[in-house]
Amino acid sequence: MTVTQPVTGLPAGPPAPVGTGEPRVAPAPETGRRRVVSAGRLSIAARGVRFGLWGLVALFILAPCACFLVLSVSPRLFDQGSQWFTLSYLQTIFTGTTAVSVVNSLWVSAAAALMGVAIGLPIAWLAARTTMPGRRFVSIGMWLVLLLPSWLPGIGWERLVVKDGVLTRFGLGSTFVTHAIMGPFGVVLLLGLRCVPFAYLTITASLAGLGQEFEDAARVHGASRPAALRLVLPILAPAIWSALAIGFAESISTFGVAYTLAYNSHFSLATYQLYNAIGNFPPSFPAAAAIGVVLVASVALPLTLQARALRGRSYAVLSARTRQAVRRQLSAKGAVLATGCVALFFAFALGAPGVGAVTGSLLADFGASSRITFVNYAGVFHIPGVMGPIYRSLVYGIVTASVTVVAGFLVARLLSRQRTKATATLDFLLLATVALPGVVFAAGYIFAYNLPFLSRIGVDLYQTVWLLLIGYVASSLPTNARVLVGPVSQVQPSLHDAARAHGAGALRAWTSGVLPAVSRPVVMAWLFTFCGIFLELPISQLLYAPGSPPLSVAINLNIAGYHFGLGLAQAVLSVGIALGLVSLVLLGYRLLAPKGWRRIGSTTRG
Repeated sequence: MTVTQPVTGLPAGPPAPVGTGEPRVAPAPETGRRRVVSAGRLSIAARGVRFGLWGLVALFILAPCACFLVLSVSPRLFDQGSQWFTLSYLQTIFTGTTAVSVVNSLWVSAAAALMGVAIGLPIAWLAARTTMPGRRFVSIGMWLVLLLPSWLPGIGWERLVVKDGVLTRFGLGSTFVTHAIMGPFGVVLLLGLRCVPFAYLTITASLAGLGQEFEDAARVHGASRPAALRLVLPILAPAIWSALAIGFAESISTFGVAYTLAYNSHFSLATYQLYNAIGNFPPSFPAAAAIGVVLVASVALPLTLQARALRGRSYAVLSARTRQAVRRQLSAKGAVLATGCVALFFAFALGAPGVGAVTGSLLADFGASSRITFVNYAGVFHIPGVMGPIYRSLVYGIVTASVTVVAGFLVARLLSRQRTKATATLDFLLLATVALPGVVFAAGYIFAYNLPFLSRIGVDLYQTVWLLLIGYVASSLPTNARVLVGPVSQVQPSLHDAARAHGAGALRAWTSGVLPAVSRPVVMAWLFTFCGIFLELPISQLLYAPGSPPLSVAINLNIAGYHFGLGLAQAVLSVGIALGLVSLVLLGYRLLAPKGWRRIGSTTRG
């Protein structure tokens, strides 16, 4: 049989069918050249995306934060002192009440992160892999926990346990409970409860890519179900470590709990010390920046532990052959126990804040009467301008979530595919911004984008909606990327390569081969960002455009202006509206997403 040899340097054509006598024909040289050019263009595009991400991170995250943090050693640079270089502000961190508050924040945040994973992991497994009754409502409850601003649980728990509080009025008051909640234990409890949704959503997204074959393989080799579970859990290591890192960073930067429960318990935290440094007259921005330096540096601890735990291991388990997981049938006793434990978590996480907010919103304005009334809710709809901030924050949340989820996916893919020194540095810098309190982040934007030379070159972003949106996106990107790292790290390159091998272009290969596998985590990340922005306060307070206050600022103005009931009614209605949007998005995904997309990561009844 005569065979035509392919042109040197070009790929050989397909093999000739057996018995046909047909020659094997080489591809035309033009096709080979187009493939080489296409690959080159793709490589250039990938490098361009990588450099673009670094540029955006540097411009909108690193530069503003650096402008503020550099005040700790060079106050003169921004006219905040007379010294060009000094270490005196950093030295104060290791003495007096500041040192105590920093130590308190470190151990409390570590305990809260561990508590979040210890509670969130079992709940995620029960909701995703068992027949637990009410499992469909778990995600809705987690989104509701995220929607609550951090100050609301503090106020709710205080109203329950303090003298003459709700428990005392019903004859259930206890000195032991009051001292336990109004102290370090209560602070860890509140922060730990707020870490549970982060752990739940992060781990649930990774469970969606964990097929049934791993458990089946363990069972075939004689492992019991608990032993099979112990074998499978290490595969979730990227998600678990991400949840720990997010929980630690979120806890150490949270201001609401430090301002309410911790302050009233005389338990000082670093974020409140930082707030005092800015809020005192005259304010000491260099002292606040010094505390910010410590908070940013503290995230090196979870990142170092994460890097050591994951070094040299691959967690790419999601492929075209991943099998649908089977739900485990719980016994009657197991179902009751699982449902009871999950219900107990929501009673602690939502019950107390709900009691505090709802009872406050149903009292007459100024809180001067115990008479139940709906006048505050009527005021939300009838007082001019009250509904404006709700519409405004809805738009801000939707725009921020849409932009952030695209950038977050690109960053997550970069972090999960290329573990180099550059990506390790990027990982640290992104997580470090999570640990930076929102008030410091916003102050950095003020210092960075209010510089005179920017106005001279035509960059006038200060006190505009654009700067507020940029601040929202920049503050949300690190957490969003961390949430997506777990699911993205599970996607095998073969999904994209298979689509390319069948003739799909780069974009088509991604939408048909990769997007279906990560669509559910992407939707969750979108909702995660929206919930975080809708009632965000510190950045909104400092960066909102004059005359256009976001929802959180309007609520704060009402409460601070002695319209306490109106502000809480506004907060209750806002949480309801946001929860309705979350439910609408989840329902839309369930109804509109292709069936194959929804089957990836889903389970069947066992």
